Amino acid sequence: MKITQDISERYPKLLETVDYYNRTSSQRPVFWEDNVGGLSIVEAVPDKLTWEFLVEENHCNQLGNIHGGCVATLIDICSSFSILVGSGKPWNLIGVSTDLSVAYLRGIAEGETIRIVCEVQRVGKVLSNIFTRIYDSEGRLSYSGSHTKFNIDSRL
Repeated sequence: MKITQDISERYPKLLETVDYYNRTSSQRPVFWEDNVGGLSIVEAVPDKLTWEFLVEENHCNQLGNIHGGCVATLIDICSSFSILVGSGKPWNLIGVSTDLSVAYLRGIAEGETIRIVCEVQRVGKVLSNIFTRIYDSEGRLSYSGSHTKFNIDSRL
């Protein structure tokens, strides 16, 4: 997972979480989310986080398109990190999912670089709501997702 220098300076908590994610993924067994480690944060403004990701063979189904489970994982991870650029109540952690809904509109083939745009709708004391859109390399909307997160800060 990568983050640019200017975004790191503007959002130090985002950098801290990216560094933690990268550090722990190399110190434990391989999990599904490790298959999408090539994510790059390319833009961050209040309430909006944009990523890029190269779709490789191991992300695809037998038809050669990105697997639906991979799409759901990307939406889960990317939207979770977007909480850290939300303009609501600041969270120390990225919480846990309570609801994740994905709409599959069109396939994206291996070799394409996709753009993942996460828009924070609300960050409250307990819940956060994020809407995500995934675009193919031609800018066509291919997938969308709605994600609700529960804040676990007070539980730790």
